[in-house]
Amino acid sequence: MIIEALGLGFYVHIPASFYFQAPSPGDNITVYTYLQVKDDRLVLYGFRNNEERDFFKTLLGVSGIGPKIALALLGHLALTEIAGAVMQEDMTVLTSIPGIGKKTARRLIYELKDKFKGWQLDGAAGGTGGIAENWQDVQQALAALDYSTREINRAKNELATEENLSMEELFKKALLFLAKH
Repeated sequence: MIIEALGLGFYVHIPASFYFQAPSPGDNITVYTYLQVKDDRLVLYGFRNNEERDFFKTLLGVSGIGPKIALALLGHLALTEIAGAVMQEDMTVLTSIPGIGKKTARRLIYELKDKFKGWQLDGAAGGTGGIAENWQDVQQALAALDYSTREINRAKNELATEENLSMEELFKKALLFLAKH
């Protein structure tokens, strides 16, 4: 993506998912950036929100994960899907991403599993949302983990009385319910 600001054009590497949600050329857009300083060049990466940018930086901290693979991961999966795959140790989901083999998927799971325990997703801070607000994202994450519509609806019905849950808490409770049933 090329972003024009104050008459300058900046070449920004972005995840594929961001490209398909970007506004038309000429429209205003807010891009959260990360500048990577290399010996021979500066590389700018852009994201929809701070959460994606911070997660990108976390991915770069995993040995064997470079910017190209980190962008591919963020371009193919939502953060909740990545979190679910890591927490469930779902190698199939992770290895479905171009550039990620079994060895890299194992390393992702090993290095990120503990980090996801405390990970706060946007909209989760403060726990102000109920099931209605956060369920759509949770439903997408569960579907990506190959849960059937029937199983997802059972989990939703079971958790319908829960209030003030963050998306992360709701996702964890849904996974626990589905694991038991």
